[in-house]
Amino acid sequence: MLLSERTDSLRKEKLYQSIAVCLFIGLALVFNAPYLSWLPRGLHEWAQSDRLALALGYYDYQFDFFHPRTLSLVTVDRVTGTELPLQAYIASLFGLLVGRQHITVAFRCLDLAMMVVGFYYLFRLMYESTGNFVAGLVPAAFLLGSPIFIYYSGNYTPDPFSASLLFVAIYHYWRFYYRDRQFRHLIVATVLAGLAMLVKVTSGVYFFAFTGVIVLISYFWPTLFTARQKVQFLGMIMLVVLALIGYFLYHEHLNKAYGSGLFLNTTLPISSWPAHRAIWTKIWIGWISEYFTHVDYALLKISWGLLVVYAIVQWRHASAYLPLLALFGVTLLGITIMYLLLGIQLVPHDYYIIAPLFPLLMMVLCSALWILCKISGERGRLLITVLLLVATVAPTVAGLRHHRARMHEPYSPYSEGYVYRWELGGAEKLRKLGVPESSFILVMGEGPSNLALIHFNRPGIVWNPDIGKITADTVLRLMAGRRLEYLIMRRDLLDQIKQQNPALLTPFREVNIEDQSAILQPLQRPVKW
Repeated sequence: MLLSERTDSLRKEKLYQSIAVCLFIGLALVFNAPYLSWLPRGLHEWAQSDRLALALGYYDYQFDFFHPRTLSLVTVDRVTGTELPLQAYIASLFGLLVGRQHITVAFRCLDLAMMVVGFYYLFRLMYESTGNFVAGLVPAAFLLGSPIFIYYSGNYTPDPFSASLLFVAIYHYWRFYYRDRQFRHLIVATVLAGLAMLVKVTSGVYFFAFTGVIVLISYFWPTLFTARQKVQFLGMIMLVVLALIGYFLYHEHLNKAYGSGLFLNTTLPISSWPAHRAIWTKIWIGWISEYFTHVDYALLKISWGLLVVYAIVQWRHASAYLPLLALFGVTLLGITIMYLLLGIQLVPHDYYIIAPLFPLLMMVLCSALWILCKISGERGRLLITVLLLVATVAPTVAGLRHHRARMHEPYSPYSEGYVYRWELGGAEKLRKLGVPESSFILVMGEGPSNLALIHFNRPGIVWNPDIGKITADTVLRLMAGRRLEYLIMRRDLLDQIKQQNPALLTPFREVNIEDQSAILQPLQRPVKW
C-alpha cells in the first residue's frame, strides 16, 4: 500500500513538472517569438552586440575557446579578454547545425532555454516544499513581470544566464540542507554557483555566501558532513576559487597581449555620499519602472512583510531558521559591497542588477510563499490557491504588456538615442554590391565596437572621430594599417562632412548612396596597404 501511494505521488509530481515545463516554454515563446529572427529589432546595445560578436568570432576561428574574438580589428587578431564566454561558445557550436547566419537565433534560444531551466527549478523548489502546484508558478511569473529580466533573458548578456544557473543551485542547496542531506546535491550546487560566478563575476556573492554559511554550520554541527565529505567540499571550493583566479589572470593576459579593452574590466567605486545620491536619483527617475512592474513591487513588499511578521511570531524557534537568516545577511552584505564597487555602472547598465540581486529576491519570495502555504493549513488551502493564482496571472500579464511596449520602438525616452536603424540590412546591401565577405570595413561616426560590424557582417573598425578636424590622410593611413577596403557611414553624417570638411572625401569614390547609409571606397589603395 505504501509503495503504491509512493508511486502515485511520484507520477503526480512528474505530471505537474511536465505541465510546468510546457507552460514555461509556451510563455517564453509568447514573450519572445516575434523577435527570434536574424538581427531582431531589439539588438541595439553595445553589450549585446559584443557578446554576439564573440559567438561569430568563435565560428570564424575554428572554435578556439581560449582566444575569444569579436569582429573588431582594434585588437590584435581580433582577440579580447572577457568573462567566461560560455554562452557565446555554445551558440557558435549551434552554428554548425543552423549555419552562421542563424547564430543569433541560436544564441537567443539558448538564453531562453536557460531561463526556462531556471523557472523549472524554482517550480520544483516551491512544489516540493509546499505541495502546492500554483505556488511553484509564482516565482516564474514574478520574473516574467520584471522588464529587464525577460528582456535580457531573450538576448545575449550573461547576467540572466548566470542568475538562472544560481536558481538551479539554490534548489540543490535546499535539497541538501532542508530535505534529504544527500551530499551530491551540495556538490552540484557548488559547481553551478561557481560556474555562474565565472560567467558573471557579480554572481560570486552567492557562491561565497552559500559555501561560507555551509562551512560555518559544519563547525557547529559536526555530523553535517563525514570527514571525507568535508575534505571534498573544501577541495571543491578551492578548485572553484582557483579557477576564478586563474581565468581572471588569463583574461588580464589576453587584454595586455592583444591590446584589448572591449569589455569593461575594472571597478568604478562610489567615492562619496553625493555620488550615491546622484546615482539613486538617476535610477529612481530612469530605471525603477524598468526593473519591475508595479505588480512585482507589490509582491516584494508583501513577501518582506510576511518574513518580518513570521520572524517575530516564531522567534522562539529562531535556531531552525538561523542558517537562512545568516544567508540573507551575508548576501545583503555582498550586494552592498558590489554596489559600492560598481554603483556608477548601474546608471548606463540597467541589467547589472540582475546577477547580484535577483537570486536574493527569489529566496525572499520563495520563503514568503512557503510561509503562506504553511500557515494556511488544509482549511485555507482553497483561498490561498486563489491568491496564488492572482499572484501568477497578474505579474505575467503586466510583464507581457511592458515587454511588448519595450520591444516596439519608439520606446521613449530609452530608444531616443538609438542610431542603429540605418545599419539594418547592411550585410545584404554589401552582398548585392559584390563586396567580398573577406573585405574589412571602416564604419565612421558610431560608438559601439561591434554593433555596426554585426549588421554589415564584416570584420573592421568602428570609429567616431571629430569630423571637423580629421584629414583624409589620417583616414587613409588608418585604412591602410588595418587593410580596410570600404568606408561606411550614415547618410546624414556624409552630408555633414560635405558641408564641414569636404576635403576628407576627395580620395574616395561613392560606391552606394541611399537614404540612410553611404558606402565609399578609396580611389587608390595606399602604398602601405
